[in-house]
Amino acid sequence: MNKRFFYIFIIMIVTLGTTYFFMFDNSYKESLKARFYYTVGEYDKAYSLSKKVYLKNSYNTMALTIMTQSKIALSYEKYIKNAKKYLKEIQMISSSNKISQKDLIKIKLICEVAMGEYKSLKSSVLNNDTLCDKATKLYKKFEKIYNELF
Repeated sequence: MNKRFFYIFIIMIVTLGTTYFFMFDNSYKESLKARFYYTVGEYDKAYSLSKKVYLKNSYNTMALTIMTQSKIALSYEKYIKNAKKYLKEIQMISSSNKISQKDLIKIKLICEVAMGEYKSLKSSVLNNDTLCDKATKLYKKFEKIYNELF
Protein backbone atom coordinates (compact mmCIF):
# COMPACT_ATOMS: atom_id res chain seq x y z
CA MET A 1 0.00 0.00 0.00
CA ASN A 2 2.81 2.41 0.87
CA LYS A 3 4.59 1.69 -2.43
CA ARG A 4 1.45 2.45 -4.42
CA PHE A 5 0.96 5.69 -2.55
CA PHE A 6 4.59 6.59 -3.18
CA TYR A 7 4.32 5.89 -6.94
CA ILE A 8 1.07 7.84 -7.24
CA PHE A 9 2.68 10.72 -5.36
CA ILE A 10 5.71 10.69 -7.69
CA ILE A 11 3.48 10.61 -10.79
CA MET A 12 1.45 13.55 -9.44
CA ILE A 13 4.61 15.55 -8.72
CA VAL A 14 6.00 14.89 -12.22
CA THR A 15 2.66 15.80 -13.82
CA LEU A 16 2.36 19.01 -11.83
CA GLY A 17 5.99 19.89 -12.56
CA THR A 18 5.51 19.35 -16.28
CA THR A 19 2.30 21.39 -16.27
CA TYR A 20 4.01 24.19 -14.35
CA PHE A 21 6.94 24.11 -16.76
CA PHE A 22 4.75 24.45 -19.85
CA MET A 23 2.49 27.08 -18.32
CA PHE A 24 5.18 29.36 -16.96
CA ASP A 25 8.15 28.86 -19.27
CA ASN A 26 7.98 31.67 -21.83
CA SER A 27 9.74 29.74 -24.54
CA TYR A 28 7.11 27.00 -24.48
CA LYS A 29 4.28 29.53 -24.31
CA GLU A 30 5.66 31.12 -27.46
CA SER A 31 6.06 27.69 -29.06
CA LEU A 32 2.40 26.96 -28.40
CA LYS A 33 1.52 30.30 -29.99
CA ALA A 34 3.66 29.39 -33.02
CA ARG A 35 1.91 26.00 -33.19
CA PHE A 36 -1.43 27.84 -33.28
CA TYR A 37 -0.25 30.03 -36.16
CA TYR A 38 0.91 26.94 -38.05
CA THR A 39 -2.41 25.20 -37.44
CA VAL A 40 -4.42 28.10 -38.84
CA GLY A 41 -2.17 28.36 -41.88
CA GLU A 42 -0.19 31.48 -40.99
CA TYR A 43 3.14 29.88 -41.83
CA ASP A 44 5.12 33.14 -41.97
CA LYS A 45 4.16 34.05 -38.41
CA ALA A 46 4.70 30.50 -37.21
CA TYR A 47 8.15 30.36 -38.80
CA SER A 48 9.36 33.71 -37.50
CA LEU A 49 8.04 33.14 -33.97
CA SER A 50 9.35 29.59 -33.68
CA LYS A 51 12.73 30.66 -35.06
CA LYS A 52 12.93 33.47 -32.50
CA VAL A 53 12.04 31.04 -29.71
CA TYR A 54 14.50 28.42 -30.92
CA LEU A 55 17.33 30.93 -31.09
CA LYS A 56 16.62 31.88 -27.46
CA ASN A 57 16.27 28.27 -26.28
CA SER A 58 17.89 25.66 -28.51
CA TYR A 59 16.59 22.88 -26.23
CA ASN A 60 13.03 23.71 -27.20
CA THR A 61 12.33 20.88 -29.64
CA MET A 62 8.74 22.05 -30.13
CA ALA A 63 10.04 25.32 -31.58
CA LEU A 64 12.47 23.45 -33.83
CA THR A 65 9.72 21.19 -35.14
CA ILE A 66 7.34 24.07 -35.82
CA MET A 67 10.13 26.04 -37.48
CA THR A 68 10.91 23.09 -39.77
CA GLN A 69 7.23 22.44 -40.54
CA SER A 70 6.64 26.10 -41.32
CA LYS A 71 9.67 26.34 -43.58
CA ILE A 72 8.48 23.31 -45.57
CA ALA A 73 4.93 24.71 -45.75
CA LEU A 74 6.25 28.05 -46.97
CA SER A 75 8.17 26.35 -49.78
CA TYR A 76 5.00 24.50 -50.82
CA GLU A 77 2.99 27.74 -50.70
CA LYS A 78 5.61 29.43 -52.88
CA TYR A 79 5.45 26.58 -55.39
CA ILE A 80 1.64 26.72 -55.52
CA LYS A 81 1.69 30.50 -56.05
CA ASN A 82 4.28 30.24 -58.83
CA ALA A 83 2.55 27.27 -60.47
CA LYS A 84 -0.75 29.17 -60.66
CA LYS A 85 1.07 32.10 -62.23
CA TYR A 86 2.72 29.76 -64.75
CA LEU A 87 -0.63 28.19 -65.64
CA LYS A 88 -2.13 31.61 -66.29
CA GLU A 89 0.78 32.43 -68.56
CA ILE A 90 0.27 29.17 -70.48
CA GLN A 91 -3.44 29.97 -70.78
CA MET A 92 -2.66 33.40 -72.19
CA ILE A 93 -0.28 31.90 -74.75
CA SER A 94 -2.71 29.17 -75.76
CA SER A 95 -5.69 31.54 -76.03
CA SER A 96 -4.37 33.04 -79.24
CA ASN A 97 -5.62 31.56 -82.50
CA LYS A 98 -2.20 30.63 -83.76
CA ILE A 99 0.53 29.24 -81.51
CA SER A 100 3.99 29.78 -82.93
CA GLN A 101 7.05 27.60 -82.48
CA LYS A 102 8.41 30.26 -80.12
CA ASP A 103 5.26 29.98 -78.00
CA LEU A 104 5.58 26.19 -77.86
CA ILE A 105 9.16 26.50 -76.66
CA LYS A 106 8.05 28.99 -74.02
CA ILE A 107 5.31 26.60 -72.82
CA LYS A 108 7.82 23.76 -72.74
CA LEU A 109 10.24 25.82 -70.62
CA ILE A 110 7.48 26.90 -68.26
CA CYS A 111 6.42 23.28 -67.76
CA GLU A 112 9.99 22.15 -67.19
CA VAL A 113 10.59 24.90 -64.64
CA ALA A 114 7.36 24.10 -62.80
CA MET A 115 8.05 20.36 -62.75
CA GLY A 116 11.64 20.98 -61.61
CA GLU A 117 10.48 23.22 -58.78
CA TYR A 118 8.05 20.53 -57.65
CA LYS A 119 10.76 17.88 -57.63
CA SER A 120 12.96 20.11 -55.48
CA LEU A 121 10.30 20.34 -52.75
CA LYS A 122 11.21 18.41 -49.63
CA SER A 123 8.94 15.58 -48.70
CA SER A 124 8.78 14.86 -45.02
CA VAL A 125 6.55 13.41 -42.35
CA LEU A 126 6.11 17.01 -41.23
CA ASN A 127 4.45 18.10 -44.49
CA ASN A 128 1.02 19.67 -44.51
CA ASP A 129 -1.17 17.21 -46.45
CA THR A 130 -3.41 19.91 -47.92
CA LEU A 131 -0.48 21.83 -49.36
CA CYS A 132 1.10 18.63 -50.67
CA ASP A 133 -2.13 17.65 -52.43
CA LYS A 134 -2.49 21.07 -54.06
CA ALA A 135 1.13 21.04 -55.21
CA THR A 136 0.81 17.51 -56.59
CA LYS A 137 -2.35 18.40 -58.54
CA LEU A 138 -0.59 21.39 -60.08
CA TYR A 139 2.46 19.29 -60.91
CA LYS A 140 0.24 16.75 -62.67
CA LYS A 141 -1.32 19.52 -64.76
CA PHE A 142 2.11 20.60 -65.96
CA GLU A 143 3.10 17.02 -66.59
CA LYS A 144 -0.07 16.49 -68.63
CA ILE A 145 0.52 19.64 -70.70
CA TYR A 146 4.13 18.68 -71.26
CA ASN A 147 3.30 15.11 -72.30
CA GLU A 148 0.48 16.20 -74.64
CA LEU A 149 2.53 18.84 -76.42
CA PHE A 150 5.98 17.29 -76.43
